[in-house]
Amino acid sequence: MSETVYGLLGALGGALITAAGAYWGPLRVSAAARKAAANAEGRARREAETTRIILMRTTTRTWRDLLARTIQNLELGLLVDIAAFDEAVTTARNSAQSALDHALHDGIWIQQTGYGYPAAPSGPFGPDQLRVLTALGRLTHVTRAAVIRREPLDDDRAEALKRALDAADEARGELSAALLNRLEQIMGVTVIAGQASAPLLPDESAGDGPTG
Repeated sequence: MSETVYGLLGALGGALITAAGAYWGPLRVSAAARKAAANAEGRARREAETTRIILMRTTTRTWRDLLARTIQNLELGLLVDIAAFDEAVTTARNSAQSALDHALHDGIWIQQTGYGYPAAPSGPFGPDQLRVLTALGRLTHVTRAAVIRREPLDDDRAEALKRALDAADEARGELSAALLNRLEQIMGVTVIAGQASAPLLPDESAGDGPTG
């Protein structure tokens, strides 16, 4: 085979390689870009759901702690201003309500009234969110009644407040367990002896007593 033929074949081979690079190169870049975009979108969704989960925990805790501090003041014989109490409770309750409402972004419906569809809470959490609202609402009601009375707590009223607080703590504990299970699913958290091996939620460091 002459040198001319070899040269022609070499030129054709180089042209084919160049053409293949021009064709497949952009395709590889496009596929990588799509994968990176999909990864970023998935990460953003997980971070948004994690934020909503944290808010459900922290806002219900804020509401609960406000009521617990009020009860403690009443037990110590301190007077509590009803207007200030109502304002603080309204803010705490609305924040918790909003956090639970935003769970709809994650496909979790929480029944708030006797109307609407479906008729009961659904999704990975079951009915615990509704129970939290009911328990905290009941605790708010009995605590407010004690504030309005403006009298030292007798044993019966103190016991009624303690039972209501225990019920709220139990409901929050169940919700916290459901929230941790959800975090385990979306973040790959491993639970060991009731604690997560991943970084704790922001309000964990302050401690939450037996409620989790």
